[in-house]
Amino acid sequence: SWSAAGDPTDPVTILEGIVAALPQAQVAHAAGVAIEGGDRDGIADAVDTCRDADVVVLCLGEAAAMSGEASCRADPGLPGEQRALAEAALALGKPVIVLLSCGRPLTVPWLVERADAVLVTWFLGSEAGNAIADVLTGAFNPSGKLPVTWPYHVGQVPIFYGQRPSGRPASPADHYTSKYLDMPVEPLFPFGHGLSYGSFRLSDLQAVPAEIAAGGTIEVSIDVENEGRRAGETVAFLFIRDPVASVARPVLELRDFTRVSLAPGERRTVRWSLPVAALSFLGPDLEPVLEPGRFLLLVGQSADRDALLSVEVTLAR
Repeated sequence: SWSAAGDPTDPVTILEGIVAALPQAQVAHAAGVAIEGGDRDGIADAVDTCRDADVVVLCLGEAAAMSGEASCRADPGLPGEQRALAEAALALGKPVIVLLSCGRPLTVPWLVERADAVLVTWFLGSEAGNAIADVLTGAFNPSGKLPVTWPYHVGQVPIFYGQRPSGRPASPADHYTSKYLDMPVEPLFPFGHGLSYGSFRLSDLQAVPAEIAAGGTIEVSIDVENEGRRAGETVAFLFIRDPVASVARPVLELRDFTRVSLAPGERRTVRWSLPVAALSFLGPDLEPVLEPGRFLLLVGQSADRDALLSVEVTLAR
């Protein structure tokens, strides 16, 4: 997508990468539809190609010029007739892997719910085809984590993990709370989300000492275990929460993170030394303030609050 410096004859395409990675397979290709415009003529040919396939790799997304300076989109869904192409391919009942090339999160919950797998490739460089093929075939075990919160719908925007707390947090049992009538209040994917060919478990979160004075350091530790059958990497995120302050604080504030590489069955303890100064914030006069009281330290593999482990510490007066 870097047209000013890129050579259009140089990059490895997705098709070239898959063909090179799977020499024993028969790889058929159909153009489908253009990224933009209303022409659906290519859908029938694409469906015919998919009908005879064991697995469908469906390439969708944005054009490079749709992202970057002066390239806002009011509707960040799939442009053109790509949804019609996707719906036709999904209707065949074949296993469908979606490759989503984009410069922003796209609001495609219907696609995520129906596809067997979705790989967000963003806009990669000249080796894109080989890199994508390595992930698809399992030659590489992916470990990427979302640096943004991925919305379910454009009506949720702006949406981010560090939101301020609401006086009426969402509750299905109470109509008069902060939620939507027609969609979830949660994002499609939280900040930090990212799957791999395996699973990791976090346990035994500890923070020492439980009560500390200004100028001290909190020693935080958590165990990370690879419960999968392959070596892989995950990320442990350390958040804080200040429930009561003179200025309302976000529900989560990222303070540190660690990438952990583990062999199958391996367990390791991740440690952080968190200075008490990391609990401070800018007060009403925009000067740093460190207020005594109760703080929550939360650790997880993303900003999904339902999956975070938490421990409490107290800053003494």
